[in-house]
Amino acid sequence: MVQEPVEYKCAVCGSFESFRPATNGMHCKKCGARIFVKPRRTSYKELDAI
Repeated sequence: MVQEPVEYKCAVCGSFESFRPATNGMHCKKCGARIFVKPRRTSYKELDAI
């Protein structure tokens, strides 16, 4: 079973990288940092008022 790549944002330089969830040794191709965050979604949720 092949897993889809997940998009991560480098916490140091801000570039976006795609990695597979089972990958070890993730690092940024631009700056070499190993700290990543998941980017926030661009849409918003609309909730009903109580």
